[in-house]
Amino acid sequence: MRLARFLLTFFKPLFWLLFPYTVKGKDHVPSQDDPTPIMVCPNHISNIDPVFLLMAMKRHVYYMAKAELFQNPLAAWFVGKKFGAFPVKRGTGDTSAIDTSEKIVKSGKVLGIFPEGTRSKDGKLGRAKSGAALVASQTGAHIIPVAIKAKGQKVRLFRRTTLIFGEPLSPQELHLDDPEHPDLRYAARLLMERIAQLMEEKN
Repeated sequence: MRLARFLLTFFKPLFWLLFPYTVKGKDHVPSQDDPTPIMVCPNHISNIDPVFLLMAMKRHVYYMAKAELFQNPLAAWFVGKKFGAFPVKRGTGDTSAIDTSEKIVKSGKVLGIFPEGTRSKDGKLGRAKSGAALVASQTGAHIIPVAIKAKGQKVRLFRRTTLIFGEPLSPQELHLDDPEHPDLRYAARLLMERIAQLMEEKN
């Protein structure tokens, strides 16, 4: 991911001028030397949310991306090969994205999943799907809730966006410490509750 990190560093000043952002709670993200498997799970209010996370974190984040994006060879090369994104076929029952997610976490890399599964059109928090909880249950990953906030929950040019990283949720807290009988619904609900609490914090 050397090219990806170089591009992110190179374009960071320009990106910040266009989409100024503030980051809080970065100390909740374990360093590269920490062996704790982690996932970052933010709410989803704009198409550039993944870029905000990539800009805000020192560690690279690997994301799922809609399969249609990979139908373009250039996009597939750039987003997939250089940035580490991988396709997910929503609504098809295809489990390959979950398998890839588990491999990423087990290899010590940071996985990013939007628990709602899709972008919120009105900015309000939706219900979490079970994907993030399922991956955490099979990998022992700690989940870091992240709140992405903007005025009116609309990301706009020259308007500040705030990212708030919460304290990691352990498999025990999420009721996912038994991989044979994980409580996925509880975990999904608790994750969204924590994101909602972060949303209420003052900028």
